[in-house]
Amino acid sequence: MFTTLDPLNRALRVASAKDAAVLGQQSMTFGDFGTRCRKIAGALSGLGVDLGDRVAVLGPNSVKYLELYVGAPCAGRVVMPLNTRLAGPELEYQLRDAEAALVVTEGPLPCGEVAGMQVLSMKEWDALVDASPEEELGRGVVPEALAGLFYTGGTTGASKGVMLSHRNLLANTQNMLIAAALSPDDRYLIAAPLFHAAGSIAVLPCLWLGATQLVLPAFDPGNMLDIIASESVTVTLGVPTMVAALNDEQARQPR
Repeated sequence: MFTTLDPLNRALRVASAKDAAVLGQQSMTFGDFGTRCRKIAGALSGLGVDLGDRVAVLGPNSVKYLELYVGAPCAGRVVMPLNTRLAGPELEYQLRDAEAALVVTEGPLPCGEVAGMQVLSMKEWDALVDASPEEELGRGVVPEALAGLFYTGGTTGASKGVMLSHRNLLANTQNMLIAAALSPDDRYLIAAPLFHAAGSIAVLPCLWLGATQLVLPAFDPGNMLDIIASESVTVTLGVPTMVAALNDEQARQPR
């Protein structure tokens, strides 16, 4: 069975010089993406974040978010994307419930300190990764190991942590490849937030194929349509409200 490391390793074999992720004028090749993932492993070890520990991330879509989404599980840790729309007490509950070891946040953490948890800004985290040694990926990475922890909205009670193993994520990956018929030549736009399945569903499939992913920090229908046109986007995914907004914007100002 496969783990999250298999898509990364394949991308490094077949597409190392190709753009893996693009955000505006910023781009990163698959080769550089692999280097960053190995440095993420080194940074987590340097912080004392052990195998199996939860690594939370809070912020808008970005290339750095994408690195952490892939790099943490490939390094044997558990990625925990946090919903940016939650209030402080809701986030604090999830962090305590998961016993998160580290949270990387784009802005101030909107909840109190949680015992045993380290907090780094995205800027601090980026500098730490840059300065960290590369560490071999794959320690503790087996199909049955926990790879991601995704919390529900908690609309009918306390929020529940959905535990997804490497096997779960790769089953989703294979189904997405079949259902969407993605190809290495696709240019996939991540438009929904990465903390939601609509935003993250194609991350591993595109990585496995060596297909370029373009990152939209936040949904704006006009900006999204402009990027689709200017960047030759071939595939994207949005929830119904996003699609309706795109239709309205396109009718108002056709691209």
